[in-house]
Amino acid sequence: MKLLVLDLDGTLWDHEDASRLTPPYEFHGDYLVDSTGQELHLFPGVREFLEWARNRFFLSIASWNVEGKVRPILEGFGLWHYFIFPKIENHPNKADMIMRTLRELELLGYDVEGTIYVDDRDIHIEDVKTTVPSIRFIHMWEDVESFEELRKLLEKLG
Repeated sequence: MKLLVLDLDGTLWDHEDASRLTPPYEFHGDYLVDSTGQELHLFPGVREFLEWARNRFFLSIASWNVEGKVRPILEGFGLWHYFIFPKIENHPNKADMIMRTLRELELLGYDVEGTIYVDDRDIHIEDVKTTVPSIRFIHMWEDVESFEELRKLLEKLG
């Protein structure tokens, strides 16, 4: 099975830095309001995409954020359980996050057949490709314009 690593800010939801939100969060379906009135919205199709992907990939996260602020968002939306070895860390080294996730899966005896990384920004991709040379990068909102298109592209890639 392949590893599918997702970014969060600007990829799963519309907020550019969810670590700036202030708990407690009030959840309303596919959006939340923090204690200062800021909103964060899941992009359309996120839930359906994760449900589709869960049996086809090892799903994980590589996100430059503060886990203590962002994990409660994923839990509040009911999305946390989709991910194995998620990395939500307050540094930009996504290559390290992805490499550690691969090692953790291999230590459990899983055979990872390839890695796909989805992010709305390509700023980290050169470092990631140096560390994980065989990785396939999908630039969200440029290579695909929706989670439905992402699903179709992943189906084509096999």
